[in-house]
Amino acid sequence: MNIAFITYHYLHGNGGGIYASRAYINAFAAIADEMTLLFPMKQGAEPEGIDKKVRLVPVWDKRSKLKKGLDLYLGWRNRYKHIETLIGKAHFDVAVLDASATTHGVLNYFKKQGTRVITIHHNFQYDYYRDNASIWSRFPLLYWSQYDERKAVLQSDLSLTLTVADKQLLKRHYGNGKENIEVLGTFEYKKKEHPVYPNVMEDRFLITGNLGATQTEDSIFPWIKDYFPVLKEVFPDASLTLAGRSPSPRLCHLAEQNGIEVIPSPVEMLPILSKAKYYICPTSLGGGLKLRVMDGLSTGLPVVCHEVSARGYEAFIDSGSLFVYNDIASFRTQLKKLRDTELNKDSAISLYEQIFSFGSGLERLKKLLQKYGIA
Repeated sequence: MNIAFITYHYLHGNGGGIYASRAYINAFAAIADEMTLLFPMKQGAEPEGIDKKVRLVPVWDKRSKLKKGLDLYLGWRNRYKHIETLIGKAHFDVAVLDASATTHGVLNYFKKQGTRVITIHHNFQYDYYRDNASIWSRFPLLYWSQYDERKAVLQSDLSLTLTVADKQLLKRHYGNGKENIEVLGTFEYKKKEHPVYPNVMEDRFLITGNLGATQTEDSIFPWIKDYFPVLKEVFPDASLTLAGRSPSPRLCHLAEQNGIEVIPSPVEMLPILSKAKYYICPTSLGGGLKLRVMDGLSTGLPVVCHEVSARGYEAFIDSGSLFVYNDIASFRTQLKKLRDTELNKDSAISLYEQIFSFGSGLERLKKLLQKYGIA
């Protein structure tokens, strides 16, 4: 099987979309006889962690800022406007379009070629842009994200989502009776070992992620004001660390006022995780699966998170390692439950491996492709 994989994401770094895309690329590469990857490229963003069998086709963006702005309002959020030039005369059995923004102008091309099309939806785009887009870009992004997402759902041979919630949203808004929307979930992009650290005695709580992201900042500021005092009430000796990319001066100042440690843009996250006893994800905005929760679960830490951030992690609620809240009262209740629960890191990591290892993700993908006669 000859596969074309076209992604909207840069493949350098460890952002959530990048991490998930790498995993999907490597999983499809494991299935393909041949695979060509088209990906956005810029200086300093050379792809990392991609299967060596994949033929790489970097696509640079040579547009001026004015042209980019105009294209945004005309619906071109990707850089594959001249897809036929990039692909050449090659024919592919399957085209995987990674994120619905990638489908604009590309889906039609492959359908005309008789190529079967799979679209991976990283989230429900309207919710994502509603909570993350700047004021000047919000209108075109909301309009065109709905346009592309609807077309992708209706015309793709298979749509894959990261969470059950995303599948339900796509079916409700665009599905029109479509049954070819399936949950693939996400997973690691390579096989790796997960360390089990000794139990930390101190009540150290940890929050990680892109601290400069809009949805993170808009969630964490009210959380520190309204929820952090509750944390100190239930765990009087608790300490809290924020570790992640690009914390703003405003966030650092607020953290300092509240005795919260900030570790900006750490090179390695594992040493920080090794010193934590509990993990928190307070993000209450945006759609899709919050990959930062995997930071805690992968090392066996019990996780307290807002219900928006619990999407895709339902199995861990049943196992007793994920504590979900949606308001201050339920946050207090979940903290008390956490305080009084005896946790087993080994069993938590074992469950994580069953769901989020590369091997488990690859098996889910194979079964879905077989179900739809694509492999």
